[in-house]
Amino acid sequence: MRFSTEWIDEAPNASAEERATLCRLRLFAADENACVFVDPASSKVFDHVTVPAVHLAEGLATDWWSIFGGRDREHPIRRYRTGFALPDVRFAFDGSTFEVRGDQSSYDNPNVKFLRVDSETVSREAAETTLAAFVEDAVARLAGAGVSNSEAGLRWSRVSASLADPDERAFCEAAGALDADPYATSEVDARFIEQAAGLFSGEALIEFLAGVGNAGRADLLGWVRSARTRVGEQSRLPELHAAAKRIDAGSLRVPGERSWATGYRAARALRGAMDIPSHERLTSLAGIAGRMGCPTYAPTPGVAGIAALVTRDDEDVRIHVRRCDVGNGDWASQAERFAFARAVGDVVCFRDARCSVVNGLRSAERQAAGRAFAAEFLAPIDGILDMRDGGCDDDEIAGAFHVSPQVVAHQFENRERIRVACAAAGSRT
Repeated sequence: MRFSTEWIDEAPNASAEERATLCRLRLFAADENACVFVDPASSKVFDHVTVPAVHLAEGLATDWWSIFGGRDREHPIRRYRTGFALPDVRFAFDGSTFEVRGDQSSYDNPNVKFLRVDSETVSREAAETTLAAFVEDAVARLAGAGVSNSEAGLRWSRVSASLADPDERAFCEAAGALDADPYATSEVDARFIEQAAGLFSGEALIEFLAGVGNAGRADLLGWVRSARTRVGEQSRLPELHAAAKRIDAGSLRVPGERSWATGYRAARALRGAMDIPSHERLTSLAGIAGRMGCPTYAPTPGVAGIAALVTRDDEDVRIHVRRCDVGNGDWASQAERFAFARAVGDVVCFRDARCSVVNGLRSAERQAAGRAFAAEFLAPIDGILDMRDGGCDDDEIAGAFHVSPQVVAHQFENRERIRVACAAAGSRT
């Protein structure tokens, strides 16, 4: 991802900010220029858009913490166009990798049609560097033109100061996870962030906050606190703790790769560490927990917004699954098993937090890894392919593995992804 700004001097715009930052803008994703557009009237192709950079720069500075703190959110740059044409390029950050995606789009006024470009994933550091450089260039143009106290400049000065202060940066990202402005945070939001930070840290904190949604905040925090203090044997998994320690977490990660690939590899690694053959079907929660050292495991009453909670220390791992009290018995048991398996995946894939949640987020780093782990751990793709080759349909396969038909369909759809991810593991050992 990179920007190209060819500045235009002595621009005719009425606004001083627009005059100072008018440019021929190009934005590249996967080495393709997303600003290429066609004029339908003349069929001419243009390789740039002529726009004032100030609006895009101000938008990026204003939404900075939502972009990097939020999860399961896309940020289209068209929201910053302010009457000018911009391509339908979207940014999304999952906690590990930053995705840039451009879709085909068109406008009636002005009459232009942008072409689709391939998506690209880059590291957080690379994304921050690129976006910051663009904003700083626009702010420098404003300053050079004598435009003082611009909203873009004022906002960017606050973001820059926060980026340089680790504590301030952590708070701003937490506010961004709630989709709140860290520089105008309500007392209620600030207090909730402070309380949550007493329970979670790092990415686990961000995913907890980003997944809160409309759930009752006090209920969520109360349930987490209660679960953390529960010391009975119905949640402790000593064999899982021992098996996870035998797996080198570093060997599961490939730099720049999406977290679901880590989840697929981790599922196979755990089955290997626990001597569970790929053809063995793990059809009951009690049976899985028993293999992990907890023969008396039982789900616990919970609250909406958290499917499971993982707590761990140097000598212990506990998983608290919210009991499903709705739906038929088969659906409830499948949901509890899948939530449990997602939590197991969090234990195996991530070693950096004492406390983490399984929630409704989909593309967030920990949640995506956990979902991929659960699917491959409970319904290995090799077993699915064997049954398909034998003439079984998805419902029959789902019944055999005691998962939903959707899990089977997704596994089959992602079979090549799983193969590539697990082959990458073999190349690293």
